[in-house]
Amino acid sequence: MATPFSSVAQVPRLTTEQIAQFKRDGLLVLPAVLDPELCRQTREQMWELIAEHRPSMKRDDPATWLPFSDEEKDGFQRPQGGGDPYFAGGGHRLYVRNGAEELLLDLAPRAMFDIAQQLLGDGEVVWPGGLDETNTTIGPALLTEDNISTMKVHLGPEAGNWLGQATRKTEQVRLPKTGPVWATGQGSRGLYCTLPNSRGGRVNKYRNAKVQPSAKYPSAHAAEGMYESRRRLSIAAYFDDLPLGAGGLHLWPGSHQRIWDRWSAMHRGDIPSNDDCLSLRHSGGKFDSYVTPPISEIKEDTPVVDTHGPCGSVVLWHANMLHMAGQNTTSDVIRQATIYGYNKTEESLPDELALAYPDGDLWRDWSDEVRATETAS
Repeated sequence: MATPFSSVAQVPRLTTEQIAQFKRDGLLVLPAVLDPELCRQTREQMWELIAEHRPSMKRDDPATWLPFSDEEKDGFQRPQGGGDPYFAGGGHRLYVRNGAEELLLDLAPRAMFDIAQQLLGDGEVVWPGGLDETNTTIGPALLTEDNISTMKVHLGPEAGNWLGQATRKTEQVRLPKTGPVWATGQGSRGLYCTLPNSRGGRVNKYRNAKVQPSAKYPSAHAAEGMYESRRRLSIAAYFDDLPLGAGGLHLWPGSHQRIWDRWSAMHRGDIPSNDDCLSLRHSGGKFDSYVTPPISEIKEDTPVVDTHGPCGSVVLWHANMLHMAGQNTTSDVIRQATIYGYNKTEESLPDELALAYPDGDLWRDWSDEVRATETAS
């Protein structure tokens, strides 16, 4: 039977041993699996855009790969109609919102789609369709208050032209090219790059909880991936060589299970909440994903994995993992990555199950193959 990805070369499916490791650790690194030519084209596009938008940054001179000034950061304009700036930067981070373009989709989200189906169920994964004839995207989104609020950040003052009121139901949502196309599974987050000599993580962006993030890994967080969402699997794709210590994604092995055990017990009422997070969610607010237990404990007792690898490497991680962008300690490497999350379809995960997930286990919504595979010892 013909499949949407039949024209895109697929990364081979995982072995039983790899699935067992993924279940145990919540992460798996696949070295150099992406098409080298698509990686090259992506690098070329990045440097062409840098030459256009930030000509002071020279490809052959790492000494010019300097952090963005506040003046530069404030100068990037949103496109007419809404969305993030197409090219932007702040501090040591460089962004290009090209995630709905064919090149970025073919590079990783589509190339990894067969693996996503292997892990989440054949025919049960939203296809990253990208832009349509109107140069916008359309795809399914669960319209909760939290999800709409998050999307509005990336739409700007014209968000009302794209989003209605929260219905707590799944709707087909149209979004502009540089909008939050990852929320509907139609695009990746585009290019997420970290310039050399970057500083440590940002402080907590949510101020709901009374407890502040620990000084150790302050930007490490775990989005509540199992609630009000169909995202179960995320990937980070590196389209250039990435050595150790160059800003690769940081992940805490086993944190997916520990976070699930704690948060699901809190939702069920099996254990009391020691902070304001649970009552906040019940009143329509957020968990503070930087400090809600057991996040601080995991930072202290679990060695972090600094992911890295040759050009074309892909990191798979469970949506409930504790994670952060690593510090780039090099002087002549730019961390070049794109990030995408695979969503279950509405048919395979109805609204009533996606809205609240205190029942079942961590792997309830994964494929029969994943559920049948014993976790590696």
